[in-house]
Amino acid sequence: MKLKKKGLAASVAIGASVLLLATGCSAAGGDDDGVIKIGVLATSEGNLAFGMDEAKAAIGVAMEARGGTIDGGEIAGQQVEIIYAGTDGTTASAQTQVKKLVENDGVDIVFGPVSGDEGETVVQYALTVPEVTFVNGSASPVGMTLEGAENFFRFHGDSAMWMGGVGDYAYDELGYEKIYLLAEDYSFPYDNAGGFFSEFCGAGGEINGASWVPVGTTDYATIIAQIPADTDAVYVGLGGADAASFLSQAVTNGVNKPLVGGTIAVDTTALSGDANIASAAVGMISGGPVPGATFSNPVWDEFVAAYVTQPNAFPSPSIFSLLYYNSFEPLLLGLEAADGDLSDGHEAYRAALASTNWESPTGPMTMDSNRQAIVDNYMNAVVEAEDGSLVLETIATTNGVSQGTTVYDRFDDCSIF
Repeated sequence: MKLKKKGLAASVAIGASVLLLATGCSAAGGDDDGVIKIGVLATSEGNLAFGMDEAKAAIGVAMEARGGTIDGGEIAGQQVEIIYAGTDGTTASAQTQVKKLVENDGVDIVFGPVSGDEGETVVQYALTVPEVTFVNGSASPVGMTLEGAENFFRFHGDSAMWMGGVGDYAYDELGYEKIYLLAEDYSFPYDNAGGFFSEFCGAGGEINGASWVPVGTTDYATIIAQIPADTDAVYVGLGGADAASFLSQAVTNGVNKPLVGGTIAVDTTALSGDANIASAAVGMISGGPVPGATFSNPVWDEFVAAYVTQPNAFPSPSIFSLLYYNSFEPLLLGLEAADGDLSDGHEAYRAALASTNWESPTGPMTMDSNRQAIVDNYMNAVVEAEDGSLVLETIATTNGVSQGTTVYDRFDDCSIF
């Protein structure tokens, strides 16, 4: 399924941080010392503090399969050193750390970051250092691969792609006509919600209220109290600890409406917390790159078996570990295809990345002309397993989802669609 082009809903707004990124700075990256340096950006503080552990788990799986470790090893006959830089999920932190990796540590390749706003900042910085290759981690705003950074590659879907099919299903199959929108106020939820509501509104649905909340919000009582009585369902565009907090309070405050989850609202990082959220979470539908609990193929099974042996791993891979693995493995495959050659502005290496054709754990992956992956996507529902844990069950799979060109900003009704 190809998402329909609807025109630019809004431009990507980076703000003052972009002006700082554009100031003159030169990269120290290069493999003149015979070592390929990979700098990893991942969250180690804030609402997504587990991101660093998940990044290391993904890198561990890929490197250990080649006899290496999370700190490096040998790829295509070249020594590889991996350097980590922790962020707190904000643009300022991402800007500081990516510049440190490039300008102080002299990395050749930047891998990451985790969150959407961080990703937009990193792409803007990539435009200023064309000699360094950037491979995205899990950041998923639509506009990242539309900025024209020829040194930037993303090996997973964007956040609008992840909700493909869910909006139509909510309206046509579940009969939801009015949905209240609750989401975090930054770029990822804008696009993720945009992907859902573009379909839902297009099918005839209505947004009958909206609350955009700061990341780290802990008290949802006021928001819950203002959900209109005639709402058919509530869209929950929250992630991590925020999603867990809302689901817990939805139970204690008696929310009796069905829920539609943004992609990371139904991730294992949100569902594996409070055991008392089942009455709110069970039945919640969503879409994303992570398949349901019964999904199986040889590549997926091998990845999961290796993932659960990593330090601090969740019971099953989160969206963050999956996307970091599905991005780091092509990073290494590209190095192997180019025989570790980073000369001539990484020409051979980038050609290898751009021509990636790989059977990932979640299905075939190819690349479009914007160095953006074309991938399979999953529509899931939350169910309660026999042991009482909350897991995802896949309702439908959409093969070969490709990127559209709509970049979303905040919206409060269906008028933008």
